[in-house]
Amino acid sequence: MEVYTQGLGYLGKAPDAVHLRPCDGGIMMPEGRDVFIQACTYMPKNVLYLLEKNGYTLDNLTYFIGHQANMRIMSNIAKQLNLPEEKFLHNIEELGNTGSVSSALVYAQNDHSFKKGDLVAITVFGGGYSTGACLIKC
Repeated sequence: MEVYTQGLGYLGKAPDAVHLRPCDGGIMMPEGRDVFIQACTYMPKNVLYLLEKNGYTLDNLTYFIGHQANMRIMSNIAKQLNLPEEKFLHNIEELGNTGSVSSALVYAQNDHSFKKGDLVAITVFGGGYSTGACLIKC
């Protein structure tokens, strides 16, 4: 239906938040708290933006799929948006943090249960402070 993306590398502690050094320490997240705060801010913000832009409200949303970094982020967003847990689809307990493909995997794992007319929001936030969301009308 619609996709929205933005780069937020100028925010908070973005330049120092995540270090990817395969030959020298691997992945390090010295500013994990800032990543958490920004993810909890921008993932719901982007979904709300797309819903409003397309004439929907949270009440119209059937399912919410967020980046599967950790369940604390999803719980925080559920509380912020006052959405029941059953609207949130996740697989982090089963697969852990699968990185950038995590939301797509959740969607694919649940594809069989979507009904015609369901409105699904997928939203992501990466440690590099890239964020995005999409709405899918089934």
